[in-house]
Amino acid sequence: MSGPVPRRLRRHPGAVVVGGWACLNAVLLGVLTAYGESELALLLWAGAFLVLVLACCAVLVSCSRGPLELTRYRVPSTGGAVVLLTACGLAVGGLMFVFGSWLVAVAGPLLLVAAVLALRRRSRGSV
Repeated sequence: MSGPVPRRLRRHPGAVVVGGWACLNAVLLGVLTAYGESELALLLWAGAFLVLVLACCAVLVSCSRGPLELTRYRVPSTGGAVVLLTACGLAVGGLMFVFGSWLVAVAGPLLLVAAVLALRRRSRGSV
């Protein structure tokens, strides 16, 4: 977008994300058309593009009717967050045996953040 960004889009960037995703799918639809893909593949991709455009419109409508989106998120350092992160890390680590060792790159940071939160909570004295 050249020029100033409309106020609604600055306050609610979700529509920009979905709209950008729809634009990328439109470009990919053009690439498929240029390479002579089958009609069925083009229809399926056009259907996905249409669903994204409808989702973008729905996000824009909900943004104009609802309150502002939250801009600051806080991660609670309670035991629940540690348990949830540990469970997700172990689940992804277990899936490593099915889908391959590349999932260590996902499970490792989850378990590391869980350990840091647990140690930080313990050092504060709130067990």
